[in-house]
Amino acid sequence: MDTEIHRITKDSPVWLHRAYEYARTDAFCFGQGIPINFEYGHEELITDDYKAVVIIDDGKPVAGCRISFPRNDIGKIGRVCVVRNYQKKGVGKKLIEAAEEWILESNVTKIVINSQDRAQGFYEKLGYELVQGVDPRIYEESGRNLEEITRNYIPQKNKLGFSCVLVEKHVS
Repeated sequence: MDTEIHRITKDSPVWLHRAYEYARTDAFCFGQGIPINFEYGHEELITDDYKAVVIIDDGKPVAGCRISFPRNDIGKIGRVCVVRNYQKKGVGKKLIEAAEEWILESNVTKIVINSQDRAQGFYEKLGYELVQGVDPRIYEESGRNLEEITRNYIPQKNKLGFSCVLVEKHVS
């Protein structure tokens, strides 16, 4: 197995951006039945601070994730995906470790992941803890009052059959 881990920025070659999009499409649209317009309909623009990680195995994209910094002391891993044929084979763990390594090059005190509830156990095995009672969109919704977002949040299943949770790992 010839595995490569690539860091993607705004200026990376287009094929790396497309490799990550492929992994997302396979994992979310084909693997979980998420409609393509839902997966990419709220797409983040590729800005100067864009960061993503993609794993290529034998010339094929197999996993990827996004990295952002919603606050100076917090790194966020998002849109974590592993293509269907590579799930449950350790690729997700390699992906998260590569993302954490990049994040830790910045001065952060914790790493957060807004995740589907069905992946919570996977992240807990990697040292993350569930943050209960907090809306996982807390690091995405900059215009709303923090207290309004976090007050008595109870995860509810969406029409796709899952709810989202927030997990975090303290790193300082």
